[in-house]
Amino acid sequence: MQASSVPNLSLLNAVDIRVKMMITALASVITVAISSLYAQCFLFAVSFLYLLMIRRPKLILVSYLLFLIMMAIACGFGLVLAHFLPMMGKSMELKSLAVPFMRAFTMLNVVLPLAFTGRLQQILNSLQKLKLPFVIYLPAAVIVRFIPTFTNDIKQIWESLKIRGYRINPWTMTIHPFQTTRLLFTPLLIRALKTGDELGIAAELKGLNANTSAIKKDPPSFTKKDYAAVSLTAAVLVAAVILQIYFPNTSPVLMK
Repeated sequence: MQASSVPNLSLLNAVDIRVKMMITALASVITVAISSLYAQCFLFAVSFLYLLMIRRPKLILVSYLLFLIMMAIACGFGLVLAHFLPMMGKSMELKSLAVPFMRAFTMLNVVLPLAFTGRLQQILNSLQKLKLPFVIYLPAAVIVRFIPTFTNDIKQIWESLKIRGYRINPWTMTIHPFQTTRLLFTPLLIRALKTGDELGIAAELKGLNANTSAIKKDPPSFTKKDYAAVSLTAAVLVAAVILQIYFPNTSPVLMK
């Protein structure tokens, strides 16, 4: 079983970290620049296929559930504000929220593969090669690597609560919000602060605060898989722009 799990990530691991960073950067730009719902749905579908390549269905499911919960909470606050501020009513309609939600999910789809298939040292070195200031590339790399580390922290806290006899589920979180905050969210906040400090210290210990490269040797050249990924990314961007041109500010029939 272990041998069969090794190649699951081989496809994305074989792609250069610089290519994955480029995909993430271009996705963040194109999702903001495009307002057509058809184009946003297309970008979401393609990026979701990209996310599936990490072969971690449980991680994807949990990430989407957490994302949906956060969006539901945000919509709830928005509806409360719209009740007191009627001018916000149209902004809380499903048609108005579709594009922002698609943008958020598209970014989730491209950030997770970068976070879970790229090592901190690779990300830092690639950012440093761009001649970015230290105060920019270090926080950027720490934020990306923070995601899998924080995911592991959540799993450890969850397991420790189960060992101690606590059962955290949507029902207990609803009827015992203060207990949930004390048992789950407070330890998560403390671990998150500690994890951020540890990642930053680990990066500085590797000499990244100096004017030297994190990796002395030159980065490897792009392979055929890297060029194929770049070509596919360019084709997706062109297709999204075409959809934006021919279907600007339009919604599917179900959204009308």
